[in-house]
Amino acid sequence: MSDASPVKVLMLGFGYWGRNLLRNLDASPRCDLVGLCDGREAARSEAAAKYPGLKTYADYEDALAKSGAQAVVIATPSGMHPDHIRTALSAGCHVFVEKPLAETVEDAVAVTDMARNGGLTLMVGHTFLYNNLVHDVKARIDSGELGEVFCTYSQRLNLGRFRQDSDVLWTLAPHDVSIVNYWFSSRPVQVRAQGHTYVHKGSGVAEVCYTSMDFDDGRNAHFHLSWLDPQKRRDMVVVGSKKMLVYDDMNSDQHISLYDKSAEAEHQSELTSFADHTTRLRAGDLVVPNIKLKEPLAAEIDHFLKSVQTGQTPLTDGEHAIDVTAVLEAMTKSMQAGGATVAVEYPAR
Repeated sequence: MSDASPVKVLMLGFGYWGRNLLRNLDASPRCDLVGLCDGREAARSEAAAKYPGLKTYADYEDALAKSGAQAVVIATPSGMHPDHIRTALSAGCHVFVEKPLAETVEDAVAVTDMARNGGLTLMVGHTFLYNNLVHDVKARIDSGELGEVFCTYSQRLNLGRFRQDSDVLWTLAPHDVSIVNYWFSSRPVQVRAQGHTYVHKGSGVAEVCYTSMDFDDGRNAHFHLSWLDPQKRRDMVVVGSKKMLVYDDMNSDQHISLYDKSAEAEHQSELTSFADHTTRLRAGDLVVPNIKLKEPLAAEIDHFLKSVQTGQTPLTDGEHAIDVTAVLEAMTKSMQAGGATVAVEYPAR
């Protein structure tokens, strides 16, 4: 395609997140929105009222056949993603799909290979990798500003939204796994996870989860994920040997805070016992860079459409999403085993 030619896009799904995607597609000069497909009449009516002139469809295959779409943006329940992706690819359409790509590594590999063999773009909605604040933290880590990075931990908390089609791990952890893999330019070798169900007892759907990831260089990451918390929080802490950083997605006045603080062990002679240790603490200034958040979803949609137009490989392509899916699959096994350490099994590629 020419970079100047708008991409004819069909939107599949007009639910909680589909509304946000459709809004950004409608606003993009790279997009020619040719239709919305949703099996629910109320959803179609709402979309048609909000976007006058938008063609709506109840049947997915009918929409692909009649709309002339070159690309499909999928925002349906995660269990449906593989089938919906295959249908779009079979019709010769490029695909953007909300996270997760699939609920098993086997399905993630299958649709990724199908897109590659068909010469089609497949991109997954790991939205935070299109967040300029996340990019800023990555640059500070890579530049050595924080020194040697020891670990990172995050809190992704809220009261609700409770779901029955997917647990809190598969709903929220894709964000943190994708961010940490990006920051560390690596992927974890083993994980642990413990999930808890308090409200919908007997459902088997974890509503609160505590996880950790270990990397082969000794770094690790820890996540607290919850639908049952009095505060809405989306923050991450990166601990380095020179400085420490807090990234707070919810605090518009202080998205990134740099603490000029560190700790190191000191000793005067060869260590013979723990008593020979002394610890030197250093506390300097707190710096709050003046960085304003740019809407990640708009950047993400633009990246997808540009990838379709130019043929470039998206940042969050199928291969990237396979790694994230492998981590989530291992975390699920760990939860089922009561929090046991589980090695991440990445498929040979």
